[in-house]
Amino acid sequence: MNVRSAVIRCGQLLLATASLLAGTALAQRVVVISSADGPPYRQAVAGIQKQGLAVESLLAGNDDEAVVGAMLARSGRDSVIVTLGARAAAMVARSAPAAVVVNCMMPANDDARAPPANTQVVPLEVPIDTHLFWLKRLLPKARNVGLLYDPVQSEKRAAETAAALVRAGYMPVAEPVSSPSALPAALGRLTNSSDVLFALADTTVFAPEHSRALLLFSFRNLIPLAGPNEAWVRAGALYAVDWDYADLGRYCLALGQRQLAGNRTPPPPPAKTRVIVNMRSAEQLRVHWEAETLRLVERAFE
Repeated sequence: MNVRSAVIRCGQLLLATASLLAGTALAQRVVVISSADGPPYRQAVAGIQKQGLAVESLLAGNDDEAVVGAMLARSGRDSVIVTLGARAAAMVARSAPAAVVVNCMMPANDDARAPPANTQVVPLEVPIDTHLFWLKRLLPKARNVGLLYDPVQSEKRAAETAAALVRAGYMPVAEPVSSPSALPAALGRLTNSSDVLFALADTTVFAPEHSRALLLFSFRNLIPLAGPNEAWVRAGALYAVDWDYADLGRYCLALGQRQLAGNRTPPPPPAKTRVIVNMRSAEQLRVHWEAETLRLVERAFE
C-alpha cells in the first residue's frame, strides 16, 4: 500500500468512527452512590467529578432509600449510575433495577451471582497478575507463599490464587481459618513453611481487629506481610498493591459511558494501581530494596 492509499484508508476509518460515535449516547448526568465516606470512596468520587459531567453524589448510609429511589426513578436514559461498594450496589438494585449501572469497588465474594445485562461489576480486588509482578519485584527470594482464608467466604478465590501462584513458579501454603479462634493455630502452621504471607481479600481473616496478631506474627518470624491495602502498610505490613482510586472512579464512569453507547466505543484504559511500602518494616524484616525499585513505588512510609 502506497502513502496516498494509506492516507485515504486512514481518512475512511476516521470518518467511519466519527459516524459511529455520532449515533451513540453519552451520559449527561451521573449519579454516584457511596457505601461509606472513607478516603478511597472520596477519591473515587473526585475522579468521577474530574470528567467534566454533572455529578450528583450521595452516601448510602445517610440518604434515605426512598429518597434515593425517587431520585433514581427520575434519571433519564442519558444517565449513568456508579455505585461504590456493596451497600450502595444493593440499594440501587432495589431502587432502579433497569438503570445503566456500574457497581464499582465491589468486595470479593465467592457466591456472587452474575449481574444483569444493564449492570457491570468492577472488583475491589487488584488482579492477581499485578500482585505477582510486584511480589517478584519486591521479594525476589520468596518461594513459599502463605494464604489464610475463610472456607465459607473465600475457598474458590483461594484455590484460584493458589493456582496462579503455581503457574508463576511459587509454592502456595494454604491454611483455612473458619473462625477468629482458628487464626493462631493457622499462623503457627505457617511459621516454618512460608517466606511471605499474602493477604487475600478475606474480611474474616484480614479484619481490622486481627491486624495486631498478623503483624506480630510477621515481625516475630521475619515473614513479610503483603497487606490488602494502604491502611495495612501504614500499620506495619511490608507492602501492598492498591488502586489509584481516583483513576478507578474514572474507569468505572467510562465503562458506564460505553455501556450507554451500546458498547460501540473503544474500551477505556484499565485503572491504575499504586504500590505502597513501609521502610521501617523493611528494615525490621531485613528486606533491602535498590533505588531503582523504590523509584517505582508510589508511596513509602518511613
